[in-house]
Amino acid sequence: MLTLKITGDNGFDNEVVAKPRHILAFERATGIKLSDFEDEISMETVYRLGHLVMRMTHPEDTPAKLADFEETFDVFPVGGDDEPDPGPAGA
Repeated sequence: MLTLKITGDNGFDNEVVAKPRHILAFERATGIKLSDFEDEISMETVYRLGHLVMRMTHPEDTPAKLADFEETFDVFPVGGDDEPDPGPAGA
């Protein structure tokens, strides 16, 4: 699962979670696989995923067109599920 912080000019301000069903729909719609996110992810991809998740979870708050979404919303990936390694004690 991926968490995205999304804020919009319309007052929307929340974190949304891309669940497996959202990732599956994203992969089918774009041809971009979740495994491709391991190395790096472009902002274009982040916005495409954010738009899809928003259309599925908050359709009343989301413009139908990706271009309109890009012009009026900010999308930020939130830290992953893995906690950083604190390193050896006393280091």
